Amino acid sequence: MNSAATVTRETNKSRNEGGVVYRTVCQNPGCGHSFDLRITATNASILSASMPCPRCHRRGGMLKSLGRLGNKVIAAKLVFRLTGVAPAPDDDDQLAKAVELPY
Repeated sequence: MNSAATVTRETNKSRNEGGVVYRTVCQNPGCGHSFDLRITATNASILSASMPCPRCHRRGGMLKSLGRLGNKVIAAKLVFRLTGVAPAPDDDDQLAKAVELPY
C-alpha cells in the first residue's frame, strides 16, 4: 500500500513539471512498444538525435511526429532505417549499365 502512494505522488509531480509529452510507438517489426517521452527545454536535443527503444533496445531510431493528441500531448513513432536491403538499380542509372572488365 505504501508503494502505491509513492507512485501516485510521483505521477502527480511529473504532471506538474511542464514540457510536452510525446506518446511514442516503436516501429521495429515485432516490437510495437508504446511509451511516453517528456520533452522539456533541458532535454529538447533528443528530438533530433537517434535513440533506442526501451523494450527491444534496437538503436538508431528517429522520432517522427504524427500530430497532436491533446493539450501538450503529441503522437509520435520511433522509426528505423531498413538494414540488409539494397535498392534496385534504375534503368537510367549509369552504374547499372557499366560493363565489368576482366582482370
